[in-house]
Amino acid sequence: MDENKKLLLIHYLTEFILVIIGLSILLILLYVNNFGISLNIISLWVFIFNGVLFTYWLWKDESKIWGKSIIGIYFVIIEIIIASSFTSSVING
Repeated sequence: MDENKKLLLIHYLTEFILVIIGLSILLILLYVNNFGISLNIISLWVFIFNGVLFTYWLWKDESKIWGKSIIGIYFVIIEIIIASSFTSSVING
């Protein structure tokens, strides 16, 4: 097997593992909520899975530290927005 095929296989295997992690998180959240789908569960899943994807990206990315810092600030702002919508919907019922 040549090098390009190996890299492509590793790439697709990595994406498959990330999808499995995302689905596992969703299934665990649904199990905890007695398989009731709600906006709270979806926003919590997005909140957690964003953290997983961002952490993976930070680990694999070869950008400069200032670029990662700018993206990190954006990520924190997005997470605050998601968390505030989650907490306000929990408080309001």
